Amino acid sequence: MSNLNKEEIKRLIIAGWKCDEFPNMCPLASHKNKIHFLLEDSCGDHSQEELAKNDNYSGREGNSVVLHIGEIKALLSPQQNTEDILVIPPGRFAFFMTREIINMPLDCDGTLFMNPRVSNRGLLFFTLGHIDPGFRGKLTGTFLNTTSREITIEKKEDGVLYLVISRLDKPSRPHARTHEHPQLKVDETVRDLSFSMNPGFALTTENFATKKDLENTRNLLIAVISISIAIFSVVVALVKLM
Repeated sequence: MSNLNKEEIKRLIIAGWKCDEFPNMCPLASHKNKIHFLLEDSCGDHSQEELAKNDNYSGREGNSVVLHIGEIKALLSPQQNTEDILVIPPGRFAFFMTREIINMPLDCDGTLFMNPRVSNRGLLFFTLGHIDPGFRGKLTGTFLNTTSREITIEKKEDGVLYLVISRLDKPSRPHARTHEHPQLKVDETVRDLSFSMNPGFALTTENFATKKDLENTRNLLIAVISISIAIFSVVVALVKLM
């Protein structure tokens, strides 16, 4: 197994690949002579040649494909989720699909990594991992703003994920569901969400109690309990005198 280099990635973006290249692997008659492009722009703003030549998609260097934010599922205002920007409030989860469509060849698999230039701002990414041979559609991810400030992402400029593609020793039969029915709409996947999109918490000292905070809280509770006991004792004594 070896990782595809930049030229191999560009070739798969421009020329694509066919299921016919892998005999007896794909049972779908509709895929006969059909060209699958490794990377497609779902918005139609870029041709295959432009995607391959644009470092913001095919990767500035190395063997990665750069992926951007597309549809979003999160509790955000219209101003926080526009065509150009995404603003993630502190402590907020968001579920997203990539803008790009991936068509993985049957002799390749992929691994998703977060872009450190984005994650270093304070975004924690979840649901990253392995992309099966033959997968078709948009990829999904979940992130959490772990800071006490808003984080803004430029949707068309800030690539949030890196997809590293590896060539397998031999082709693999694709999973029927993900190969025949591309994952293209966020509503098709949101039913499987297992997290709350309500505001969460920010992983900062402002939201976590320090040792001093705990000591102050303990002393306050002791004082309140002591005063309550004293008042109760006085009340009991007065009742006995009556």
